[in-house]
Amino acid sequence: MPLMNTESNLQDAVVAVLGQLRQNWNRMDLKAMAELWDTSDPNPFYLPEEVEEPLRDWDAIRAYWDKTMQMIPRLKMRIWDIAAIPVSEDLAWVSYQFHWDAKAEGYAKPVGADNRAVALFRRLPEGWRICRYVEAPLAPILYMRKLYENSVDKDFG
Repeated sequence: MPLMNTESNLQDAVVAVLGQLRQNWNRMDLKAMAELWDTSDPNPFYLPEEVEEPLRDWDAIRAYWDKTMQMIPRLKMRIWDIAAIPVSEDLAWVSYQFHWDAKAEGYAKPVGADNRAVALFRRLPEGWRICRYVEAPLAPILYMRKLYENSVDKDFG
């Protein structure tokens, strides 16, 4: 039985996977997204913020990525506050925050938002891969508070 990664090794590995996730989004290379997932898993789970029902199979996930590429010609993401906690030898619970900016079909100006995500990672021979993923956006009342806070004139103090 292989030794369990130390938390720092796990943390480094997860940071690397999320760095690649960010690069894939920034390049709009959503075809490369599958490389970050355990695609041998017959029951993936993916819940992006703008989708009502979870995506529970590879056809649905790939269709979501394809539709996103059609609707968003440009996206930029940054990720921070990454925390990886081992659950077992081969599973880790990961949480992080991210910000995205996008030029999207149907919008005259770019849009963006802060968000949070949680994911279950599985260790495979090729490294840690995502097997479950959920985006957890702020509640509308928190978005509204941020809108009001960001609308204050800079010289008001």
